[in-house]
Amino acid sequence: MTGRQALSFLQLPLYYTKHLSFTMRISHPLLTWQCLLQSKAASTHAFGIHHSHFDGKSRRFLSSTGGTEKSLEDNEFSTEYHAPVMWKECIDSLLDCERSRARADESDDSHKEPLIFIDGTLGGGGHSAALLQKLDAGDIVLGCDVDSEALETASNRLEKYLDHDGKDLPFFVPVQSNFGDLDSTVTEVKHPVTQQTIVEEGVDGILLDLGVSSHQIDTAERGFAFMKDGPLDMRMGQNAMSGLTAADICNEFDQMELQKIFSKYGDEPRAKTVAKAIVSNRPLSTTKELVDAIATVTPSYAKQKRKGLTATCARVFQSLRIIVNAEDKVLDRVFSKVCPTLIHKGGRLVVMSYHSMEDRATKRIMRDGTLERTKNVDQRDIYGNYAGPPKPFRPVGKRQKARKEEVEVNPRARSAVLRVAERLDS
Repeated sequence: MTGRQALSFLQLPLYYTKHLSFTMRISHPLLTWQCLLQSKAASTHAFGIHHSHFDGKSRRFLSSTGGTEKSLEDNEFSTEYHAPVMWKECIDSLLDCERSRARADESDDSHKEPLIFIDGTLGGGGHSAALLQKLDAGDIVLGCDVDSEALETASNRLEKYLDHDGKDLPFFVPVQSNFGDLDSTVTEVKHPVTQQTIVEEGVDGILLDLGVSSHQIDTAERGFAFMKDGPLDMRMGQNAMSGLTAADICNEFDQMELQKIFSKYGDEPRAKTVAKAIVSNRPLSTTKELVDAIATVTPSYAKQKRKGLTATCARVFQSLRIIVNAEDKVLDRVFSKVCPTLIHKGGRLVVMSYHSMEDRATKRIMRDGTLERTKNVDQRDIYGNYAGPPKPFRPVGKRQKARKEEVEVNPRARSAVLRVAERLDS
Protein backbone atom coordinates (compact mmCIF):
# COMPACT_ATOMS: atom_id res chain seq x y z
CA MET A 1 0.00 0.00 0.00
CA THR A 2 1.37 3.20 -0.66
CA GLY A 3 0.46 6.45 -2.11
CA ARG A 4 -2.72 4.80 -2.11
CA GLN A 5 -5.98 5.12 -3.49
CA ALA A 6 -9.14 5.63 -2.16
CA LEU A 7 -9.34 3.13 0.15
CA SER A 8 -8.20 3.31 3.15
CA PHE A 9 -10.33 1.70 5.28
CA LEU A 10 -8.47 1.11 8.48
CA GLN A 11 -7.79 0.27 12.09
CA LEU A 12 -7.56 3.25 14.31
CA PRO A 13 -4.41 4.11 16.22
CA LEU A 14 -3.63 3.93 19.87
CA TYR A 15 -1.52 6.55 21.56
CA TYR A 16 1.06 5.19 23.91
CA THR A 17 1.00 7.76 26.67
CA LYS A 18 3.10 5.89 29.17
CA HIS A 19 6.16 7.85 28.06
CA LEU A 20 4.55 11.21 28.72
CA SER A 21 5.96 12.97 31.72
CA PHE A 22 4.13 12.67 35.05
CA THR A 23 3.73 16.45 35.14
CA MET A 24 2.08 16.47 31.74
CA ARG A 25 -0.42 13.83 32.81
CA ILE A 26 -1.45 15.66 35.94
CA SER A 27 -1.42 19.28 34.89
CA HIS A 28 -2.75 19.08 31.33
CA PRO A 29 -6.36 17.89 31.11
CA LEU A 30 -6.24 18.56 27.38
CA LEU A 31 -3.34 17.33 25.29
CA THR A 32 -2.56 20.14 22.89
CA TRP A 33 -0.98 19.96 19.47
CA GLN A 34 2.39 20.78 21.03
CA CYS A 35 2.08 17.91 23.49
CA LEU A 36 1.37 15.53 20.64
CA LEU A 37 4.57 16.57 18.93
CA GLN A 38 6.66 16.54 22.12
CA SER A 39 5.62 13.07 23.31
CA LYS A 40 8.45 10.57 23.41
CA ALA A 41 6.48 7.74 21.88
CA ALA A 42 3.81 8.61 19.32
CA SER A 43 3.27 5.16 17.92
CA THR A 44 0.17 4.92 15.74
CA HIS A 45 -1.57 2.18 13.90
CA ALA A 46 -4.04 4.49 12.18
CA PHE A 47 -4.58 3.80 8.52
CA GLY A 48 -2.55 0.64 8.89
CA ILE A 49 0.76 2.49 9.33
CA HIS A 50 3.39 2.86 11.98
CA HIS A 51 4.29 6.49 12.44
CA SER A 52 7.48 8.34 13.32
CA HIS A 53 9.59 5.47 14.64
CA PHE A 54 10.59 4.17 11.22
CA ASP A 55 14.14 4.99 10.19
CA GLY A 56 14.01 4.92 6.41
CA LYS A 57 17.76 4.88 5.92
CA SER A 58 18.43 1.84 8.07
CA ARG A 59 15.01 0.32 7.45
CA ARG A 60 14.49 -0.15 11.17
CA PHE A 61 11.65 0.46 13.57
CA LEU A 62 12.41 1.86 16.99
CA SER A 63 10.43 0.14 19.68
CA SER A 64 8.06 2.38 21.64
CA THR A 65 9.06 0.59 24.83
CA GLY A 66 12.67 1.49 25.25
CA GLY A 67 14.18 2.49 21.93
CA THR A 68 15.14 -1.05 20.89
CA GLU A 69 15.88 -1.30 17.20
CA LYS A 70 14.10 -3.97 15.20
CA SER A 71 15.33 -4.60 11.69
CA LEU A 72 13.14 -4.90 8.62
CA GLU A 73 15.81 -6.89 6.82
CA ASP A 74 13.69 -10.02 7.19
CA ASN A 75 11.19 -8.36 4.87
CA GLU A 76 13.23 -8.26 1.72
CA PHE A 77 10.53 -6.33 -0.12
CA SER A 78 10.36 -3.37 2.26
CA THR A 79 11.64 0.05 1.24
CA GLU A 80 11.72 3.51 2.75
CA TYR A 81 8.50 4.17 0.83
CA HIS A 82 6.57 1.23 2.27
CA ALA A 83 6.86 -2.15 4.01
CA PRO A 84 4.33 -4.64 2.57
CA VAL A 85 2.30 -6.47 5.19
CA MET A 86 1.86 -10.27 5.14
CA TRP A 87 3.46 -10.42 1.71
CA LYS A 88 4.20 -14.14 1.84
CA GLU A 89 0.64 -15.06 2.81
CA CYS A 90 -0.75 -12.80 0.06
CA ILE A 91 1.48 -14.22 -2.68
CA ASP A 92 0.95 -17.83 -1.64
CA SER A 93 -2.80 -17.28 -1.75
CA LEU A 94 -2.68 -15.75 -5.23
CA LEU A 95 -0.48 -18.53 -6.59
CA ASP A 96 -2.86 -21.19 -5.29
CA CYS A 97 -5.32 -20.27 -8.06
CA GLU A 98 -6.71 -23.01 -10.30
CA ARG A 99 -4.56 -22.33 -13.38
CA SER A 100 -1.40 -22.12 -11.30
CA ARG A 101 -2.14 -25.49 -9.71
CA ALA A 102 -2.88 -27.00 -13.12
CA ARG A 103 0.38 -25.64 -14.49
CA ALA A 104 2.30 -27.33 -11.68
CA ASP A 105 0.79 -30.68 -12.73
CA GLU A 106 1.73 -30.29 -16.39
CA SER A 107 4.92 -31.94 -17.57
CA ASP A 108 4.99 -30.01 -20.85
CA ASP A 109 4.93 -26.25 -20.30
CA SER A 110 5.88 -25.23 -23.83
CA HIS A 111 2.30 -24.18 -24.66
CA LYS A 112 1.24 -22.82 -21.30
CA GLU A 113 -0.82 -19.65 -21.19
CA PRO A 114 0.59 -16.81 -19.07
CA LEU A 115 -0.85 -16.19 -15.63
CA ILE A 116 -2.29 -12.68 -15.20
CA PHE A 117 -2.61 -10.97 -11.83
CA ILE A 118 -3.72 -7.51 -10.77
CA ASP A 119 -2.18 -5.65 -7.85
CA GLY A 120 -5.06 -3.25 -7.41
CA THR A 121 -3.30 -1.18 -4.75
CA LEU A 122 0.26 -0.97 -6.05
CA GLY A 123 1.74 1.66 -3.76
CA GLY A 124 5.48 1.16 -3.38
CA GLY A 125 5.33 -2.10 -5.31
CA GLY A 126 6.31 -4.42 -2.46
CA HIS A 127 3.65 -7.06 -3.06
CA SER A 128 4.16 -6.86 -6.84
CA ALA A 129 7.90 -7.35 -6.39
CA ALA A 130 7.29 -10.47 -4.30
CA LEU A 131 4.79 -11.83 -6.85
CA LEU A 132 6.99 -11.16 -9.87
CA GLN A 133 9.84 -13.01 -8.20
CA LYS A 134 7.63 -16.12 -8.05
CA LEU A 135 6.16 -15.99 -11.57
CA ASP A 136 7.45 -17.62 -14.75
CA ALA A 137 8.71 -15.85 -17.84
CA GLY A 138 5.87 -14.28 -19.79
CA ASP A 139 3.45 -14.06 -16.86
CA ILE A 140 1.96 -10.61 -16.21
CA VAL A 141 1.34 -8.39 -13.20
CA LEU A 142 -0.79 -5.30 -13.77
CA GLY A 143 0.17 -2.80 -11.06
CA CYS A 144 -2.61 -0.27 -10.54
CA ASP A 145 -2.67 2.91 -8.48
CA VAL A 146 -4.46 6.22 -8.75
CA ASP A 147 -1.42 8.11 -7.43
CA SER A 148 1.09 9.02 -10.15
CA GLU A 149 3.89 9.31 -7.59
CA ALA A 150 3.28 5.74 -6.42
CA LEU A 151 3.29 4.50 -10.02
CA GLU A 152 6.60 6.21 -10.71
CA THR A 153 8.19 4.86 -7.52
CA ALA A 154 7.04 1.30 -8.18
CA SER A 155 7.99 1.44 -11.87
CA ASN A 156 11.53 2.55 -11.01
CA ARG A 157 11.79 -0.25 -8.49
CA LEU A 158 10.51 -2.88 -10.92
CA GLU A 159 12.29 -1.50 -13.97
CA LYS A 160 13.82 -4.82 -15.01
CA TYR A 161 10.33 -6.27 -15.54
CA LEU A 162 9.23 -3.44 -17.84
CA ASP A 163 11.23 -3.51 -21.06
CA HIS A 164 12.10 -7.04 -22.21
CA ASP A 165 10.95 -9.77 -24.60
CA GLY A 166 9.33 -12.03 -22.01
CA LYS A 167 11.63 -15.00 -22.60
CA ASP A 168 13.37 -14.80 -19.24
CA LEU A 169 11.22 -12.62 -17.00
CA PRO A 170 7.56 -11.94 -16.23
CA PHE A 171 6.08 -8.57 -17.23
CA PHE A 172 5.17 -5.69 -14.96
CA VAL A 173 2.65 -3.30 -16.52
CA PRO A 174 1.86 -0.09 -14.57
CA VAL A 175 -1.69 1.25 -14.88
CA GLN A 176 -2.97 4.52 -13.43
CA SER A 177 -6.41 3.73 -12.11
CA ASN A 178 -8.48 3.71 -8.98
CA PHE A 179 -9.26 0.09 -8.18
CA GLY A 180 -12.95 0.92 -8.34
CA ASP A 181 -12.54 1.48 -12.10
CA LEU A 182 -10.36 -1.52 -12.95
CA ASP A 183 -13.04 -3.26 -15.01
CA SER A 184 -12.94 -0.40 -17.51
CA THR A 185 -9.21 0.47 -17.41
CA VAL A 186 -7.27 -2.82 -17.42
CA THR A 187 -9.40 -4.21 -20.24
CA GLU A 188 -7.88 -1.53 -22.49
CA VAL A 189 -4.23 -2.23 -21.59
CA LYS A 190 -2.06 -3.69 -24.37
CA HIS A 191 0.66 -6.32 -24.04
CA PRO A 192 4.11 -4.63 -24.14
CA VAL A 193 5.36 -7.04 -26.84
CA THR A 194 2.39 -8.30 -28.85
CA GLN A 195 0.30 -5.12 -28.46
CA GLN A 196 -2.75 -7.34 -28.00
CA THR A 197 -5.25 -6.69 -25.21
CA ILE A 198 -3.95 -8.40 -22.07
CA VAL A 199 -7.22 -8.99 -20.22
CA GLU A 200 -9.66 -10.68 -22.58
CA GLU A 201 -10.95 -13.66 -20.60
CA GLY A 202 -10.36 -12.49 -17.06
CA VAL A 203 -7.45 -12.66 -14.65
CA ASP A 204 -6.12 -15.30 -12.26
CA GLY A 205 -6.24 -13.12 -9.18
CA ILE A 206 -6.65 -9.66 -7.70
CA LEU A 207 -4.81 -8.38 -4.64
CA LEU A 208 -6.27 -5.47 -2.67
CA ASP A 209 -4.30 -4.04 0.25
CA LEU A 210 -6.70 -1.48 1.67
CA GLY A 211 -4.23 0.30 3.93
CA VAL A 212 -2.90 3.80 3.32
CA SER A 213 0.85 4.05 2.97
CA SER A 214 3.06 5.73 5.53
CA HIS A 215 4.57 7.75 2.68
CA GLN A 216 1.22 9.30 1.85
CA ILE A 217 0.41 9.91 5.50
CA ASP A 218 3.81 11.52 6.10
CA THR A 219 3.27 14.11 3.37
CA ALA A 220 1.83 16.96 5.42
CA GLU A 221 0.56 18.80 2.33
CA ARG A 222 -1.93 15.99 1.69
CA GLY A 223 -3.70 16.66 4.99
CA PHE A 224 -4.11 13.03 6.09
CA ALA A 225 -1.99 13.17 9.24
CA PHE A 226 -3.20 14.71 12.47
CA MET A 227 0.39 14.55 13.78
CA LYS A 228 1.56 16.96 11.08
CA ASP A 229 0.25 20.46 10.41
CA GLY A 230 -0.99 20.94 6.88
CA PRO A 231 -4.00 21.97 4.82
CA LEU A 232 -7.22 20.17 5.71
CA ASP A 233 -7.51 18.47 2.33
CA MET A 234 -7.39 14.62 2.29
CA ARG A 235 -8.14 14.20 -1.40
CA MET A 236 -6.45 11.15 -2.88
CA GLY A 237 -4.29 11.43 -5.95
CA GLN A 238 -1.38 13.82 -6.17
CA ASN A 239 -3.15 15.86 -8.84
CA ALA A 240 -6.51 16.12 -7.13
CA MET A 241 -7.63 19.62 -7.96
CA SER A 242 -11.37 19.33 -7.59
CA GLY A 243 -13.96 17.78 -5.34
CA LEU A 244 -14.89 18.08 -1.70
CA THR A 245 -12.11 18.64 0.85
CA ALA A 246 -12.08 17.78 4.55
CA ALA A 247 -12.22 21.53 5.27
CA ASP A 248 -15.40 21.82 3.20
CA ILE A 249 -17.02 19.09 5.28
CA CYS A 250 -15.95 20.57 8.62
CA ASN A 251 -17.04 24.09 7.67
CA GLU A 252 -20.23 23.44 5.69
CA PHE A 253 -21.90 20.32 7.08
CA ASP A 254 -24.25 20.83 10.00
CA GLN A 255 -23.72 19.24 13.39
CA MET A 256 -26.10 16.34 12.80
CA GLU A 257 -24.42 15.41 9.51
CA LEU A 258 -20.97 15.49 11.11
CA GLN A 259 -22.20 13.37 13.99
CA LYS A 260 -23.53 10.72 11.59
CA ILE A 261 -20.25 10.67 9.66
CA PHE A 262 -18.09 10.17 12.77
CA SER A 263 -20.42 7.54 14.16
CA LYS A 264 -20.85 5.52 10.96
CA TYR A 265 -17.35 5.67 9.51
CA GLY A 266 -15.27 5.97 12.67
CA ASP A 267 -17.29 4.23 15.39
CA GLU A 268 -16.58 7.38 17.39
CA PRO A 269 -18.14 7.16 20.89
CA ARG A 270 -18.10 10.96 21.27
CA ALA A 271 -19.49 11.68 17.81
CA LYS A 272 -22.07 14.21 19.01
CA THR A 273 -19.65 16.07 21.29
CA VAL A 274 -16.87 16.19 18.69
CA ALA A 275 -19.26 17.38 15.98
CA LYS A 276 -20.48 20.18 18.25
CA ALA A 277 -16.89 21.23 19.02
CA ILE A 278 -16.03 21.40 15.32
CA VAL A 279 -19.07 23.57 14.58
CA SER A 280 -18.21 25.85 17.50
CA ASN A 281 -14.62 26.37 16.29
CA ARG A 282 -15.33 26.99 12.63
CA PRO A 283 -13.87 27.97 10.23
CA LEU A 284 -11.14 25.31 10.13
CA SER A 285 -8.51 25.24 7.41
CA THR A 286 -5.59 23.19 8.77
CA THR A 287 -5.11 19.82 10.44
CA LYS A 288 -3.79 21.56 13.55
CA GLU A 289 -6.97 23.63 13.86
CA LEU A 290 -9.07 20.48 13.64
CA VAL A 291 -6.95 18.73 16.30
CA ASP A 292 -7.25 21.78 18.55
CA ALA A 293 -11.04 21.77 18.13
CA ILE A 294 -11.24 18.07 19.04
CA ALA A 295 -8.93 18.67 22.02
CA THR A 296 -11.42 21.09 23.58
CA VAL A 297 -13.76 18.17 24.35
CA THR A 298 -11.36 15.22 24.54
CA PRO A 299 -9.02 14.35 27.42
CA SER A 300 -5.38 13.90 26.58
CA TYR A 301 -5.23 10.68 28.52
CA ALA A 302 -7.99 8.20 29.31
CA LYS A 303 -7.93 4.84 31.08
CA GLN A 304 -9.66 3.50 28.02
CA LYS A 305 -7.12 4.26 25.28
CA ARG A 306 -9.96 4.34 22.78
CA LYS A 307 -11.20 7.56 24.36
CA GLY A 308 -7.92 9.48 24.41
CA LEU A 309 -7.13 12.38 22.10
CA THR A 310 -4.96 10.50 19.62
CA ALA A 311 -7.45 7.66 19.14
CA THR A 312 -10.28 10.17 18.75
CA CYS A 313 -8.34 12.22 16.19
CA ALA A 314 -7.58 9.07 14.23
CA ARG A 315 -11.26 8.13 14.05
CA VAL A 316 -12.32 11.63 13.04
CA PHE A 317 -9.63 11.95 10.37
CA GLN A 318 -10.47 8.49 9.05
CA SER A 319 -14.16 9.35 8.80
CA LEU A 320 -13.45 12.55 6.91
CA ARG A 321 -11.07 10.78 4.52
CA ILE A 322 -13.68 8.14 3.71
CA ILE A 323 -16.28 10.80 2.84
CA VAL A 324 -13.85 13.00 0.87
CA ASN A 325 -12.79 10.09 -1.33
CA ALA A 326 -16.11 8.22 -1.37
CA GLU A 327 -14.23 5.17 -0.13
CA ASP A 328 -17.36 3.31 0.91
CA LYS A 329 -18.83 3.61 -2.58
CA VAL A 330 -15.55 2.59 -4.20
CA LEU A 331 -15.31 -0.46 -1.96
CA ASP A 332 -18.90 -1.37 -2.77
CA ARG A 333 -18.23 -1.22 -6.50
CA VAL A 334 -14.93 -3.11 -6.44
CA PHE A 335 -16.49 -6.00 -4.52
CA SER A 336 -19.87 -6.09 -6.25
CA LYS A 337 -18.83 -5.32 -9.83
CA VAL A 338 -15.10 -5.16 -10.53
CA CYS A 339 -13.84 -8.38 -8.93
CA PRO A 340 -16.68 -10.67 -10.10
CA THR A 341 -16.27 -9.26 -13.62
CA LEU A 342 -12.49 -9.57 -13.91
CA ILE A 343 -11.64 -12.78 -12.03
CA HIS A 344 -12.36 -15.94 -14.00
CA LYS A 345 -13.38 -19.30 -12.55
CA GLY A 346 -10.80 -20.64 -10.13
CA GLY A 347 -9.09 -17.26 -9.71
CA ARG A 348 -8.35 -15.74 -6.33
CA LEU A 349 -9.50 -12.59 -4.56
CA VAL A 350 -7.01 -11.66 -1.83
CA VAL A 351 -7.99 -8.74 0.41
CA MET A 352 -6.14 -7.22 3.33
CA SER A 353 -8.16 -4.78 5.42
CA TYR A 354 -7.37 -2.66 8.46
CA HIS A 355 -10.74 -1.47 9.69
CA SER A 356 -13.99 -3.15 10.70
CA MET A 357 -15.96 -1.51 7.86
CA GLU A 358 -13.61 -2.96 5.25
CA ASP A 359 -13.35 -6.37 6.84
CA ARG A 360 -17.13 -6.62 7.26
CA ALA A 361 -17.63 -5.84 3.56
CA THR A 362 -14.91 -8.32 2.57
CA LYS A 363 -16.41 -11.12 4.66
CA ARG A 364 -19.93 -10.53 3.34
CA ILE A 365 -18.99 -10.51 -0.34
CA MET A 366 -16.88 -13.64 0.04
CA ARG A 367 -19.37 -15.55 2.17
CA ASP A 368 -22.78 -14.28 1.05
CA GLY A 369 -22.10 -12.78 -2.37
CA THR A 370 -23.60 -9.46 -1.29
CA LEU A 371 -22.65 -6.48 0.83
CA GLU A 372 -26.11 -6.34 2.34
CA ARG A 373 -26.67 -7.83 5.74
CA THR A 374 -28.47 -11.14 5.25
CA LYS A 375 -30.31 -13.43 7.58
CA ASN A 376 -28.47 -16.62 8.41
CA VAL A 377 -30.90 -18.88 6.58
CA ASP A 378 -29.66 -22.10 5.00
CA GLN A 379 -31.09 -21.88 1.48
CA ARG A 380 -30.93 -25.53 0.40
CA ASP A 381 -33.28 -27.88 -1.38
CA ILE A 382 -34.51 -31.21 -0.01
CA TYR A 383 -31.38 -32.89 -1.32
CA GLY A 384 -29.06 -30.54 0.54
CA ASN A 385 -27.94 -28.57 -2.51
CA TYR A 386 -27.62 -24.79 -2.27
CA ALA A 387 -30.72 -23.21 -3.78
CA GLY A 388 -30.22 -19.52 -3.10
CA PRO A 389 -29.06 -16.76 -5.46
CA PRO A 390 -25.71 -17.45 -7.19
CA LYS A 391 -22.61 -16.53 -5.23
CA PRO A 392 -19.53 -15.25 -7.06
CA PHE A 393 -17.01 -16.42 -4.47
CA ARG A 394 -16.20 -19.21 -2.06
CA PRO A 395 -14.17 -18.35 1.07
CA VAL A 396 -10.85 -20.16 1.25
CA GLY A 397 -9.73 -20.93 4.79
CA LYS A 398 -10.22 -18.65 7.74
CA ARG A 399 -9.17 -15.04 8.12
CA GLN A 400 -5.47 -14.58 8.84
CA LYS A 401 -3.61 -12.18 11.08
CA ALA A 402 0.04 -11.21 10.86
CA ARG A 403 2.46 -13.42 12.75
CA LYS A 404 3.82 -12.15 16.04
CA GLU A 405 7.31 -11.89 14.56
CA GLU A 406 6.10 -9.60 11.77
CA VAL A 407 4.14 -7.37 14.15
CA GLU A 408 7.22 -6.94 16.34
CA VAL A 409 9.21 -5.75 13.33
CA ASN A 410 6.41 -3.82 11.61
CA PRO A 411 3.68 -2.66 14.05
CA ARG A 412 1.41 -1.56 11.18
CA ALA A 413 0.74 -5.25 10.55
CA ARG A 414 -1.01 -5.58 13.90
CA SER A 415 -4.42 -4.50 12.59
CA ALA A 416 -4.25 -6.26 9.22
CA VAL A 417 -6.84 -8.95 8.45
CA LEU A 418 -6.30 -11.13 5.40
CA ARG A 419 -9.18 -12.93 3.70
CA VAL A 420 -9.07 -15.10 0.58
CA ALA A 421 -11.80 -16.31 -1.76
CA GLU A 422 -11.97 -18.35 -4.97
CA ARG A 423 -14.11 -17.33 -7.93
CA LEU A 424 -16.93 -19.74 -8.60
CA ASP A 425 -18.39 -20.54 -12.02
CA SER A 426 -20.43 -17.51 -13.08
